[in-house]
Amino acid sequence: MTPDIQQILTQILGFLILLWLMRKFAFRPLLSMLDARRQKIVSEMEAIAASKRETESLKRDYEAKLREIEHPARLAVQQAIAEGQRLAKEISDEARKEAQEILKKAKEQIGQEMAAARVQLRDDVAVLALSCAAKIIRSEINPERNRALVLEQIEAINGKKGSP
Repeated sequence: MTPDIQQILTQILGFLILLWLMRKFAFRPLLSMLDARRQKIVSEMEAIAASKRETESLKRDYEAKLREIEHPARLAVQQAIAEGQRLAKEISDEARKEAQEILKKAKEQIGQEMAAARVQLRDDVAVLALSCAAKIIRSEINPERNRALVLEQIEAINGKKGSP
């Protein structure tokens, strides 16, 4: 088994021709297709990165606008709270003032009723005194009889004080 040199040279020559043909016709189009695919992938990656940067920029803008919107809303809520507190204080002050006026009027009315009751009491005492005096004068001037009449009038006075 000796190797045949002519056959080995033919195979080497055939391999080199095949390699040259492959390089000329197959590898160049294949490599150019791979280069085009690589360029396409690189450009798509760059587009994705640019889109991502744009999205992040839009997100920052959105968050900034949201903060700008929240600030006036917070101010409006704070103003509404302050206005509510002010109204509550006004209502409370007004109610307190009205209560004081009602209390003052009630005290005045009680004072007037007490004065009227005093006048009525004086009138009643005067009527009772006159009644006693009239009974004493009408009856005879008997000390026992006078004493009985005075006790009767005292009981009558005590009876009126106890009744409403």
